[in-house]
Amino acid sequence: MDVYLSSPLELALDEVLQRCPGMKLNILLTIAKMPSDYEAYLNKYGGIINKMALDCGMFSKHNSKIDITTQQLLAKHSTHAKYNRENYELVFSFDESFEPDGFEINQIHLGVLEELGIENITPIIHNLRSFEVNTFIRKGYSSVAIGKQERKTDPELLFPKVFQLRRYGVDVHLFGITDFNLLVGCPATSCDSKSWLDDANTGVVRFWNPANPGENKTDILYYPDKQGKTKQGTHVVWEYKHLDEFERFLRSYGLTVANLDGLKGYIYREFAGMLYYRTLEDVVTELHRKNPFFHM
Repeated sequence: MDVYLSSPLELALDEVLQRCPGMKLNILLTIAKMPSDYEAYLNKYGGIINKMALDCGMFSKHNSKIDITTQQLLAKHSTHAKYNRENYELVFSFDESFEPDGFEINQIHLGVLEELGIENITPIIHNLRSFEVNTFIRKGYSSVAIGKQERKTDPELLFPKVFQLRRYGVDVHLFGITDFNLLVGCPATSCDSKSWLDDANTGVVRFWNPANPGENKTDILYYPDKQGKTKQGTHVVWEYKHLDEFERFLRSYGLTVANLDGLKGYIYREFAGMLYYRTLEDVVTELHRKNPFFHM
């Protein structure tokens, strides 16, 4: 399984270049927030990029204050995809509507992109309970993505649809799903996370702790910005019972626990997030490889 990191800070990518230049990352870029100099970005970071995916930017438009119209976004997406298609493993279609009945308008945009000669576009499903899955199988698409919708993370809805798509040889990307317990039971071929950026900005660090029992070794640590502050579902880092293990892990990359709490703390927390999701990718990929139900 490929785990894509959504719109990483270039300052955090600089840390990868400096501290672990042999590491390869999968990067998801959104047309709404592209690097200021695309060619320079590729030249600088190409050595640490494994695969790239291109998102149309509508999620960013819906969830942040960007000054761009839907038509302007579509024009940027179609132009960039047409002239840079070879740089991307996945180019997602333009899903103007995230609504369960938005299939028709999204199909119009998909048709426009295909008429421009852009190959292997990945359409996005926003209603797993409708005809969309069967439609894309019948049309012979090699990949689809599962986007925003109700019950998207419900295994009873999600898993059968992904298994159905995979039986027909269709690759499946999961937007915004990187929960270990969901990924190990779902035969999707890729996923992405935006929440890892939210983690870094809110003092959260995910740590794959080898000392934990069981398959899921995730611990979620918290750097509070005020004394006595806590965050549900996390371990305050200074009270963490495996703090020595965490310190040892960071030291192997030339960092300390305190570095993640300093002036550049958000950059180092994002770098630590990259390390976590890179490990998650390897672990889930191996568990998928060993699962006989994923190879029937």
